[in-house]
Amino acid sequence: MNNNLKSLSSLTCIVGIFFLAGCSSSQQTFQSSGFDRLDKQLQDKTQELRHDRALQHFIEGTALDAKGSFAEAILEYQEALQSDQNASIYYAISRDYLLLNKFDRAVETASKAVQLEPQNISFHENLGTIYFNASRADLAIHEYEEIIKIDSNNVAAWIALAHLYQPVQPQKALEIYEKMLERNGEQLDILFQSAQLYTALGQFNEAAVKYKRMLELDPDNKPLKKQLAETYAKGGKLDQACLILETMIESDSSDAEVVAALADVYLDQKQFQKAINLYENLLTRGIKNTEIKLRIGVGFFGLTEHDSTLIQKTRGLFEDLHKEVPNDWRPCWYLGALAANQHKDSLAGTYFEQVTKLEEHHADAWWFFGSSLFEQGKYDKLLEEMEKAQKAIPNDFRLYLLQGLALTRMEKQEDAVQPLQKAHKLNPKDLNTISTLALTLDGLHRYQDSDSLYEEGLKLDPKYALLLNNYGYSLAERGLQLQRALEMSKQAVTAEPDNSAYLDTYGWIFFRLENYNDAAVYIEKSISTGKASAVVHEHLGDVYFKLGRKEQALDSWKKALEMDSKNEAVKEKILHGAN
Repeated sequence: MNNNLKSLSSLTCIVGIFFLAGCSSSQQTFQSSGFDRLDKQLQDKTQELRHDRALQHFIEGTALDAKGSFAEAILEYQEALQSDQNASIYYAISRDYLLLNKFDRAVETASKAVQLEPQNISFHENLGTIYFNASRADLAIHEYEEIIKIDSNNVAAWIALAHLYQPVQPQKALEIYEKMLERNGEQLDILFQSAQLYTALGQFNEAAVKYKRMLELDPDNKPLKKQLAETYAKGGKLDQACLILETMIESDSSDAEVVAALADVYLDQKQFQKAINLYENLLTRGIKNTEIKLRIGVGFFGLTEHDSTLIQKTRGLFEDLHKEVPNDWRPCWYLGALAANQHKDSLAGTYFEQVTKLEEHHADAWWFFGSSLFEQGKYDKLLEEMEKAQKAIPNDFRLYLLQGLALTRMEKQEDAVQPLQKAHKLNPKDLNTISTLALTLDGLHRYQDSDSLYEEGLKLDPKYALLLNNYGYSLAERGLQLQRALEMSKQAVTAEPDNSAYLDTYGWIFFRLENYNDAAVYIEKSISTGKASAVVHEHLGDVYFKLGRKEQALDSWKKALEMDSKNEAVKEKILHGAN
């Protein structure tokens, strides 16, 4: 109380002095400077009080953070901001918003901290972290680029930037790693990241260089030796891979993974007996490791192409594995592949169906399962399964292609168009899809659309026999561009000289050109393949009729009718054409 009174008394005295000072210039100067000093003192005291209040709330906030009470901490920090618009307070708030997964507010407050202190690296790192967690890698990249502008020697920022670039611009990430290796010397972690990235890009020679350098720095590292051998094998340098693995086995033959890897390399080198010996050696060890047993099975699977006597052994391995790990899709996959290679479509389909149940996102399993149903003519079942597949994997064009193919076989061409168009949209360069969709639209007399697709497909591959044949036949049926149609058909026959359909098309275009002798030659060749359809026999009848060989024409038409009893046009030809 006394202090307050003293302050008030002093202030009163000062005011009194100023008040009594008069109007002289010297008095005015003294009066002005006196008020300035007083104002500065008051401002400093007010600022000090406000800073103390902000500090108190900031300390309370950090204490709440330590307890995990992030929302309550934010309230304290916001109180602190009322007294002091400090970048560190905004930074603290942004960290709590990040922990609460409130990314928009985290970005807002972190950005404010950066605006207040644009040279503060920690604040840029914080904003970059928030952007990364919010799945905005592009903006995170920007923040780390800003850090490097502030400090070009910031190794942590360069590494973070390279990691951010890896999934979106891998080549740029590699450039950063290479610069870091050049600038800072060879470090194992940077070499490893570079090697992994080169491997992911399929640049196995470059990856091998990095792994080899790592081994020079750490020559006793067995996992690195295996990695280098695997990389050599992937890059086609089988001899180098073989040398590393053989040397490893010489010093320690107990490592089953190394033995299996060497067997795989022998298999790739077509040293089949060496591969078989090693796989057999592993089997005699009674290995319990499922992954190694699976690897042995995969090795034997590769050998079945060379030695069919190994099929039974291979099947037995996968059957045992399936019993051991019934929830692992991989044994079912290889059992299905074995059955498919033996043209056991139903059995293959059963195994592939199991794969789809164990791993519903396995696109290839759905494809092979659907193909199996298609080959068996189970079109209703195929349509049902493809609906399930499309829900699990909505962007695999093959699932829509199978759906469209099934509908065309069910003679539901109108319904087939939509899934085929979907397949084409998802993969506009797949020639099988283009051909199927074009043929379907052709059959619906939507010639403008079908011709456009044929032309599109031939731009992608001018020598694609199926498109050449189908387009040529379509033009011939419409009596258009017959010389071009003949040339396209000729190319298809040259590519596949024993294809019954292609031979028929070539003959039929000669028919349209009124060259009946050549027409007879090629359509007869078509029938001689033993795979001719009813339409081919009908065509031959038409050719014979034009050549005046009416008895032979009648025989061919009757054969066509036997194969397709619903063909009314052929019935008319038999009744009236031969007379």
